[in-house]
Amino acid sequence: MGATGGGLVVELSGVLVAFRSVRPERLFFLVAAGGAAVRVLLILFLVPQIQSAWFTPFFATFWQQPSIDPWQTYLSQGGDPQAFPYGPVMFLWFLFWTGITLWLPSSFSIQIGIALGLLAADVLICVVLRHRVRNGGRAATTLFIIAPIVIYATYVHGQLDLVPTLLMLLSALDLRDRRWRRSGVFIGLAIAAKLSSALVPPLVLIFLLRNARWRRYTLPYVLGLTPGLLLAALPSFLPGYRIMVTETPMLLSVVEYAVDLGPGLTIVVLPVVYAAILGLQYTKKRSNPDLLVMLIGIALTATTLLTPASPGWFVWSVPILAILVVVSGYRVTLVTWLFWAAATVTVALRASGADYRAADPVQPSDFVEVGSFVMNSGVLGPVLATATVAIGAVALLMVYRGYGARHDLYALSSAPLSVAIAGDSGTGKDTLCISLANVFGEDATAFVMGDDYHHYERGAPVWKNTTHLHPATNDLSGLSRDALSLMRGRGVWAKHYDHSRGRFTKQRPVHHRELVVINGLHALVSADVRRAADLTVFTSMDERLRRQLKINRDVGERGQSLETVVSSIERRYEHADRFVTPQAELADIVFRIEPISALPEDDAVRSTHHELRLIAQLRDLSFAEELQRSLSAIAGVASTIEYQDQPGRIRFTTYPELLDPADTAAVASQLVKRSRELFVGAPQWLGKTRGVMQLIVVLAMLERRRNRTEGPSRK
Repeated sequence: MGATGGGLVVELSGVLVAFRSVRPERLFFLVAAGGAAVRVLLILFLVPQIQSAWFTPFFATFWQQPSIDPWQTYLSQGGDPQAFPYGPVMFLWFLFWTGITLWLPSSFSIQIGIALGLLAADVLICVVLRHRVRNGGRAATTLFIIAPIVIYATYVHGQLDLVPTLLMLLSALDLRDRRWRRSGVFIGLAIAAKLSSALVPPLVLIFLLRNARWRRYTLPYVLGLTPGLLLAALPSFLPGYRIMVTETPMLLSVVEYAVDLGPGLTIVVLPVVYAAILGLQYTKKRSNPDLLVMLIGIALTATTLLTPASPGWFVWSVPILAILVVVSGYRVTLVTWLFWAAATVTVALRASGADYRAADPVQPSDFVEVGSFVMNSGVLGPVLATATVAIGAVALLMVYRGYGARHDLYALSSAPLSVAIAGDSGTGKDTLCISLANVFGEDATAFVMGDDYHHYERGAPVWKNTTHLHPATNDLSGLSRDALSLMRGRGVWAKHYDHSRGRFTKQRPVHHRELVVINGLHALVSADVRRAADLTVFTSMDERLRRQLKINRDVGERGQSLETVVSSIERRYEHADRFVTPQAELADIVFRIEPISALPEDDAVRSTHHELRLIAQLRDLSFAEELQRSLSAIAGVASTIEYQDQPGRIRFTTYPELLDPADTAAVASQLVKRSRELFVGAPQWLGKTRGVMQLIVVLAMLERRRNRTEGPSRK
């Protein structure tokens, strides 16, 4: 390399070092100040032709002749039917700003009011991005400020789309924050500003109706949406509104891009792609609001790619895409910005521009209708349009892969979380199931209970010769089939065993949920279930303690006689040793609960509290040391870790009497990553032994799902 080339490299390196040395706050301030200066200068020096030809005369007519139907008043004066194809919200917004500037002694007074209204919406979008976006708000704001399509479409071409864009952004952020009613209010107002904003609610409604844990928020969203829909629909009784807004030719642009497949057979592209996006949302039974916002951004962008869109349409998705790309990596950010730049060049060649304000009065003699190409010959226009669509498609694909993977950390959109829990009767399986439902929410948990798959009811003659622990007395193939169906996202029909009566109920539906819990004496017998489940657990207990708790449950809660329960315990030992206990070798986690003090030897119902220790044998799980530190630092709970001779085996012993629910919640908030993806409301963490078991199972299940690994003996 020559001296000149080497000097250039050194000089560029110095510039880069200097750029990186600027503090982020100062850099953001410089970008914001520069962006504001550019926008103000464009307002001062340029008058967009579309504003001169359409918007300014429309508002000038209203201020001269105020009317309840400003659209009809304008038409009656010979106005262009395409001059203001917007709803009452857009009208009121710019009515306010033009009213402020109406007093100015200039022929541009109304146009300046329109420009100030756009600048105000622009500033509000920046404020919302900066303060409402928790992760990457400053970067998203910076990206929006330097987006060339926003500057061109708003301040050169002169479209008004920043107003519905602001409302759609507020709605999307409220979706992410689970503020369903308010989100509905904002998108309703966006529709009342511009009817094409109606692309968004179908995606949200499909999300709410298809995801069981979010379904109850459908009504609040619809209630919030309704006022805006009424505000958009009620003016339809006005003839001018119908002509200029609901029958605007711009709405027909959604069907202008079509593929001719032969005589009489044409496929319109945008409806097909939009239907595909709706279908994609429909397939996601366990999605989350972050992924919903991503699909909204993709749908809004696809609309501009697949129609001869007005330049303003490109603005709709810019703030949402900015939020998505800044957390997806610099490559995605760069490609997205290049898409906006290509779109700016493409639309600038085919849409009307601006005149210098000094050329007063502005009276364009040949207004170019939005969407009509000025390059009907040659290849430059088609090449640029094709490049824009291609870069945009690549950007959307990168967003879908990057942001989608980042915000679907546990792949819940592909399959529910699942855990299979086996163990002898009375060892805490049901208690653990309830504890997990406390965390994930009862509405988000589907249970496959082994007792529901017994072949016989209580009192059947067969029980004189065998026990429930023998595989032959259970429909294990049915249990496996239903468990696999639920883990694959399909609902099942199953009967239920009523312990109070010893009878089966009629079959009832068991719907797929975000968490599937398979619980039973033989839950780990099926190799298919073990392979499919994210986690396998075996519960065991000190025999004296187990005997005591089983007597308390079956006699005290289920109403059985003490003699019957004791006899059942004695008769089950052989079958437990043969058919249940061996499953412990197949489990990722083996829990054992032991009393710290010795228990009485006689059999009786006792409610005495026992201090317990919990022993967890962990296989190929890595969170034990982190959990030990958190339990000690937050709750003062003592625990020990013993590394076993077998590789990957750990014995984790804890003494959880000091652990209260608040401590468990604090530990969980520290260790459970992206809990917003997992829990609908506030999870109910418990204390003592149940709290530690909750933590261990949740952390293990999430680690397995995250790493997509399986234990060595799952065969």
